Amino acid sequence: MKKNYFETVLGFLIIFFAIFFLINFFKVNSSNYVSDHYKLSANFIKTGGIVIGNDVKLSGVKVGTVVDVQLNSDYFAVVDFYVKKKIILPHDSSISVKNEGLLGNKYLSISPGSNQEKMLKPNDEIKKVLDFESIEDQVSKIIFLATQ
Repeated sequence: MKKNYFETVLGFLIIFFAIFFLINFFKVNSSNYVSDHYKLSANFIKTGGIVIGNDVKLSGVKVGTVVDVQLNSDYFAVVDFYVKKKIILPHDSSISVKNEGLLGNKYLSISPGSNQEKMLKPNDEIKKVLDFESIEDQVSKIIFLATQ
């Protein structure tokens, strides 16, 4: 049997780098959301395909991430999401589902309210919700308006 030290050393290097990159992958992707984010929720009739991991944006800037989407007892879609603690939102803020282009990813868009006296606290619910309108819904509205 022929011994080839080069292949053995190369195998150990590949295993070493694989473990190194795996550790760095977990380190980069595991941020502590509890310490620097707070949780909010909203009830939607139609979420339009919002899934865990979608962005939450304020004026086009990412301020959070969707962490849970589920149905409640009234068959509304409850979307839970985290927002950065430094972003303090008024209680009368509104939220809607938007597209990043025609075939792009979906995200939650927050529009801040004007009432600066009462602010949202962790685990509060945003009451002003604009439900998702698909392309089919928008086309049917245009057709309906054109026929009148």
